[in-house]
Amino acid sequence: MSDFQTPLLVGIDAGGSKIHIQIASALDGQILADDVQPNTGWANLDDATRADILLSTVQTTAAPFGKPVVIVAGVHGNDSPEQEAVLRGPLTAHYQVVHILNDSSLLILAYGKSSGTGVIAGTGSSATATVGDTTLTVGGWGWIFGDEGGAVGIVRDAAKQVLDAYDTGEPDPLSEALLAHFGLDHPHGLTHAFSTIDPRIWSQAAHLVFEAAERGSLRARKIIEDHALALAELVALLQRRGGDVETIVCAGGVITGQPALFNAFTREVRRLLGASTETALLLDPPVRGALSLAKHIYITSQTGTTKTDQPVADRVSI
Repeated sequence: MSDFQTPLLVGIDAGGSKIHIQIASALDGQILADDVQPNTGWANLDDATRADILLSTVQTTAAPFGKPVVIVAGVHGNDSPEQEAVLRGPLTAHYQVVHILNDSSLLILAYGKSSGTGVIAGTGSSATATVGDTTLTVGGWGWIFGDEGGAVGIVRDAAKQVLDAYDTGEPDPLSEALLAHFGLDHPHGLTHAFSTIDPRIWSQAAHLVFEAAERGSLRARKIIEDHALALAELVALLQRRGGDVETIVCAGGVITGQPALFNAFTREVRRLLGASTETALLLDPPVRGALSLAKHIYITSQTGTTKTDQPVADRVSI
């Protein structure tokens, strides 16, 4: 029978398309739960609803194992102290130590560093840098206003390019691929498709842009270059506002799965910030950063020191 008094460490990565939760014993670090749940409608929820989902996720997942003593959650859409307060509310009513970060804050932690910049380019996109003892997040405004580098933003701009190609009468491999993906025989149908299908669903066509670029599509290549530049400009903005951009850790399905985007991003970063800037792909799940911070907080509370045996995540540096 499980000991329900076992102290637990909880790490959560609540992104735009999934919630990843890991739970470990605070006594020996053993992973007791590692669960990924779909999270497709996250961007459409208000912060109070998101907070209730976080509480429910922790309670349901932790119940068989013990009692959480430290919870660290990286939450997509947590972009201000006011939002953080709302997101923390239900959890702090039940648990003593709760830390809510932006999800891109987890990347540096998962990489094994305490300071730097995390760039997420998955379903959406954002960038977070450490600024002294705090953090600063830029971007992440959703597909209508931004999310450049994320799948939603890339497919949105692919549709624009297809419509422009139709207007100018230019054949392009991207047009054929995107229309086929949505089962359309004319670009006019894109307007209806994009207004009636959830963006997290039509974002699944992002890979078509990279495949079209490999087949010689100049429009697809332009999308990749433009979105790489937009991500690099987020990092440059963080630098101007005092952020630590010496090491930039990238995660998210698009930038980790599409070398063309990561390589273009690296080129733009070094052009804007200098050749000594390190860019790296995080190969471990970002939730590892949340769990590592939870472990650090727990050990510090028990020993009064800041020394931990936090493992260094798998990574690829450029």
